[in-house]
Amino acid sequence: MKILVFYSGGKDSQASLIWAVKKYGVDMCEAVFCDTSWENPATYEHITETTNLLGVKLITLKSVKYDGMIDLARKKKRFPSPKARFCTEELKAKPAIDYVLLQTENVIVIEGIRKSESFSRSLMTAQCTYFKYYFEPLSNGKTHTYRKKEIIAWCKLYNADKIRPVFNWSSQQTIDYIRDNGQKPNLLYYDGFKRVGCFPCIMSGHSTTKRIAENYPEQWQKLKDAEVELSTSFFPPTYIPRWAATARSKNGKVYCTAEDVQKYLRDKSLTRDLFGDDTPSCMSAYGLCE
Repeated sequence: MKILVFYSGGKDSQASLIWAVKKYGVDMCEAVFCDTSWENPATYEHITETTNLLGVKLITLKSVKYDGMIDLARKKKRFPSPKARFCTEELKAKPAIDYVLLQTENVIVIEGIRKSESFSRSLMTAQCTYFKYYFEPLSNGKTHTYRKKEIIAWCKLYNADKIRPVFNWSSQQTIDYIRDNGQKPNLLYYDGFKRVGCFPCIMSGHSTTKRIAENYPEQWQKLKDAEVELSTSFFPPTYIPRWAATARSKNGKVYCTAEDVQKYLRDKSLTRDLFGDDTPSCMSAYGLCE
């Protein structure tokens, strides 16, 4: 039996990793990180430091087809979007499935998902089988198809359960659990971020994007350079008002660049209406200020 803990460097997966090591023992556990090549350097450091602290083996996976987010966008000729999140499928889900299929023993997959994060996640359960939707239909009546024949054959030999230990926890509970077990959460939480996944993520809101543009110029420049190379925008057309967008596609369509987004958010913040009720009294949203 092997315990595979999918570890993103965020608070929920960190709490889940600590939980798994305490429950099953460090020798049975592996921390599995799916690298999108689009994370903040602090996240890469955090993953290395925390796995070393626990003494757990770290496995880093990458897509065999795409060399990270920019290469994915290059080959798809567009960035992912909130309505087309192929980044998750290609850079995380498929490498994870590939790795599970390499196992020659029963596994338990540990996943740091909480039901309060979104409506879709609230419909999940705290425990299920890892390959559930290869055998049961989704709400649209279809099943997953990636490597389906190989998965069916693998499941005849081995078992893969999935456990979400923090499923019913609040976000604050995960932070408190990490600290109670002698670790610190990702340093990005101290800088006001509520999520620390892709940097930036296609789902990032205005306040998060503004903070990245202002405080992480190297990461922001990486995004701007990718936009120039690909002649497209990372942001959806409605991310900022049409009047604030300056770019034109070959067919005359208006779209906003990272430069447009940065200028709009900078100017908007001067009116003090950018953050609204989203600004915590402490820089951290999780009471991490000392």
